[in-house]
Amino acid sequence: MTVQDFAPTAQLPLPLTWQVAPGIDAVPTAPRHLHLVATGPADSYDSGPTGSPTDSPTNTAPTIAWVARMARAVSEVGIGDRPAGQLTRWVERRQLTNLAERGAAIRRHPSNRTTGKTQGAMRTLKQVRSIRICHIVDGIAETSAVLVGSDRSRAIAMRFEYIGERWLITAVNLG
Repeated sequence: MTVQDFAPTAQLPLPLTWQVAPGIDAVPTAPRHLHLVATGPADSYDSGPTGSPTDSPTNTAPTIAWVARMARAVSEVGIGDRPAGQLTRWVERRQLTNLAERGAAIRRHPSNRTTGKTQGAMRTLKQVRSIRICHIVDGIAETSAVLVGSDRSRAIAMRFEYIGERWLITAVNLG
């Protein structure tokens, strides 16, 4: 055989995505409940699954008092002391469902059953302290707070987005 008898070689294109293991992408996709926002004017926001900010929220940014009230209310739902239906206007549906399920699980746990007491063992939140508000872009604020109780403290982080002329909590992490 001579060199002319061989077929020419060709470089085939390589895939732009790869997997670390079968079914697990090396670069994970963004969570569905979060969406990208532009740093430009309000009309350049990505519409995302829940809509886009409608007006400029700079004059209506969440205040420290509002964040404190919401931190306490959200944590009370998360520990089972408050019905989740009271926060349907202010918390995204998926986040509220997760908080309600967490609260129900805590209420069912044997260590939280009371014996003749009027209040459950989890009703220990007394004060909201150390509130931080970080304005990411116009229409998005991320907050954190520390909830101090009689026997322990808890941290809470919340993401507020200005959607439909009101601030909506779109992400919650309760420690």
